[in-house]
Amino acid sequence: MKQMKWTGLILAAMMVFLAACGGGNNAGNSGNNKQESEQASSNANASTNTAADDTAERTIKHALGETKISGTPKKVVVLEWTYAEDLIALGVQPAGVADVKGYGEWYGAIDPKLDAAVVDVGTRQEPSIETITSLDPDLIIGVSFRHEAIYDQLSAIAPTLIFNPYPEEGGLDQYSEMEQTFSAIADALGKKAEGEKVLADLHSYYDESKAKLASAGKEGQEVVFTQAWTNEGVATFRLFTDNSMAMAILAKIGLKNAHQDSTFQQYGYSETDIEGLTKTPDASVLYTTSATDTVFSELLPKNEVYKNLNFAKENRVYDMKGIWPFGGPLSAKLLVERTLEALS
Repeated sequence: MKQMKWTGLILAAMMVFLAACGGGNNAGNSGNNKQESEQASSNANASTNTAADDTAERTIKHALGETKISGTPKKVVVLEWTYAEDLIALGVQPAGVADVKGYGEWYGAIDPKLDAAVVDVGTRQEPSIETITSLDPDLIIGVSFRHEAIYDQLSAIAPTLIFNPYPEEGGLDQYSEMEQTFSAIADALGKKAEGEKVLADLHSYYDESKAKLASAGKEGQEVVFTQAWTNEGVATFRLFTDNSMAMAILAKIGLKNAHQDSTFQQYGYSETDIEGLTKTPDASVLYTTSATDTVFSELLPKNEVYKNLNFAKENRVYDMKGIWPFGGPLSAKLLVERTLEALS
């Protein structure tokens, strides 16, 4: 009997112990469940925040005011080649571009190329409202001197940004405007960080290139940069001024503009004939032409005035191979690359 009593007491003690252990495990499980619940809640909040960031409304300033953009535009129509280049630099293929053929001719050396699926939406001067509407874009980007008159029509289709690449006297120079517009487009596309990296890499490339030219003894060298073409057998030249994007880029790598115009040129160039080149005979000449124009290869070598200029006699005339002088960061880098090849 006594033995049974002790056995009962032992069994009772074991039950209490097991219950205590069980309670401890339940408490532990309760704590774990609480942690898991808090973690799940945190993850849910993070997911919600990310979604909110993706769809956050942003106000983008441009030449005609401010435009609100929500989310990340997926289908973008651009009505000026420069802004198509900006999209490409940010890793975005536009849905539509004005004058796709012309872009291909002047941007042939820019990679990546426009995708074959990109729709031509008409000319840059007169884009097709019907074609643009059919693409159902999320964003439209145009330029003030061509598209201000149709801004309301475009805005009725999709949020529209209109930029002015040719600031008036006393404002930004064209290069600063290019970077400012590129950053605004990057923000509109939800690619602000990517845009900042593109520009940071470009600035580093300027510094490296300036050092290379200095090492080659070319720092401070005078140059003239021109876009030229043949018009009814006569050579016509755009000589770029200091406020132009092209000359600002060349200044960043240590070159000096030999062409000076006493009058402010809003578009960044003075248009002239062969007489304009006679004023800077000792400068080196960098030129760009369309792929089919033979002004430098055929017309000028037969011109007696041209043949007697120092830069022609000393073979200091360099082909920039059709580079578009009004482009964005990719064109800027390409201009520097080709200038380095020519001068160093």
